[in-house]
Amino acid sequence: MPNLSTRWTGRAAAVLLLLALGPVVSAADDTTTAPSARDRAVADADQIARQLLQVREGENELNCAKAVENARYGVETMLEVGEKNVRGGYLEPEQFNASAAPLRALLPQLTTADCEAADGNKRAFYQCMSSDYNHVLACGKAHPY
Repeated sequence: MPNLSTRWTGRAAAVLLLLALGPVVSAADDTTTAPSARDRAVADADQIARQLLQVREGENELNCAKAVENARYGVETMLEVGEKNVRGGYLEPEQFNASAAPLRALLPQLTTADCEAADGNKRAFYQCMSSDYNHVLACGKAHPY
């Protein structure tokens, strides 16, 4: 299995985050009539990005069913938004495909059995994903395995 830390860091994480935020950023394209509207949209997107990458650690108990559901939902949503942004012309297909490949490879690995057998950072990732308040990118970055 490829090392997840390479999936969650660097350029790929930034691109995937942009994929997730695509609709917010795309609303502020060059057709916006007031420059201040674009500035507000970019500022809003930056704030959302900061919030998405914050892990809300608490006394979350490991709940493999919930963790897998949340992680798979987050990955599937990023892929869907990316595909929508390609169709809308906001993202080049090649850029999306390069960023989407690791996500597509990750989906079949996110299983209840994998969670139940996890230890170390992988267990911490699943425990992080047991909370409905955490995003898969944030948990992946905080707990690379």
